[in-house]
Formats: sequence, structure tokens, C-alpha cells
Amino acid sequence: MVGLHDMKAVRTTVRSCLACKQPKEKAQMLRLVVDDSGLIWPDLLQKAPGRGTYLCMEDRCWHGLNDKRLGALRSKFAVVLPQWDALQVRLEDALRKMICVELTRLKSSAAVGRDAVMHQMWKGAPILLMMVNEAGQALVRQVMDAVVKRDELGLKTIPLKDISDAWLLEVFQRGKVAVVALPVSRQTEKLQKFCTWHGHLKGSKVSDGE
Repeated sequence: MVGLHDMKAVRTTVRSCLACKQPKEKAQMLRLVVDDSGLIWPDLLQKAPGRGTYLCMEDRCWHGLNDKRLGALRSKFAVVLPQWDALQVRLEDALRKMICVELTRLKSSAAVGRDAVMHQMWKGAPILLMMVNEAGQALVRQVMDAVVKRDELGLKTIPLKDISDAWLLEVFQRGKVAVVALPVSRQTEKLQKFCTWHGHLKGSKVSDGE
């Protein structure tokens, strides 16, 4: 008789990462597809037709990727190189759109602005915290002090980095939005994943420019 643990294991699909070659859970990886022109496109929802390859999007894997490493795709696809710079632009655009889609889907449960977020901080539930890069020092200090106190009380807070104020303005349609909190749930998993990937992407661009 197959136990519950074994059934979950059977349903878990894994793929090998293009960069590190390690097997990882498919749902947590970035799928890349190659079109008829040899261009590589990010398939964030993993629904595009045709064959694809996968990238685990761990920080070290993403930062180690370049046109030379993408050359490994030529064994399976008629890929045109170089296009690493263009792929980063396509991925950043795709991530921006999907982050806004996920935020829009979750906006009814969001605490928006300092007062609402600080009130949410003391409800005891796990929180996904989004604070824009341009947030003022006083706000950052107040919010992060609350995060530290939550941590001391054993309350889970997941801060997301590299949040663009343009995303929050587009979704919440306010003059200025610097901080948003969302209750952690299965519905926030995609948003957290896409924001984390965007942070890796922005970090790699900073590194490339140094």
C-alpha cells in the first residue's frame, strides 16, 4: 500500500537545471523556450508549447549564466547567440507583468500604507512584506523595528527586496504606496517566487555593470 508521503513523491516532477545540472522541483524553476527564430523566451507559467529547458534561479546559477553557458542549448535547439542581454530584458518585462497580475489577484487581502501595515503586524499571522526601494528612512526604520519584534515573538515575516514603486502604484492606484503587507498563504507563493527572481535579475545586472 502506497503511503501519503510516497504519493506526494510520485506527483513531484523534477528537472535538471541548465546551470548547475542539479535536479530540482519543476514548479519552482524558470522554464525557457526557444522559438522558430532561435530566440529564448521565459515561460513563467510553464504553459508555452514546444520543448523547453529549466533554470533553478538560485542566485549562484543566475549570476553564473552568460552567452557561453547558453551555448549548451545548441545540443537540443537551434538557438541564436549572443542574446543573454536581450533575454534578461525579456525576463524582466515578463516578471514585471506577472508580479502585477499576482498583486492584482491578491489586492483585496492587502494592507496598504504604513498605518495599515503596522496594524497588520500585530495580528500574529505570517506576513509577506513588500517595501519599495525608495521608501523613506523613517518608514524603513519603523517597519524593520516591527519585523525584529515580530521575530522575537516567533511571528513569521517574509520581506521581499527590490520592490518597484511602479508595481504598487499600478495595482493599488494611489498617489504613493511605499509598503504593503499580505497574509502568507498558498496564493502568495507565485508572487514571492517572482519577486525573488526579479531580485536575482537586478542583482546580476548590478554585478555586470561593475
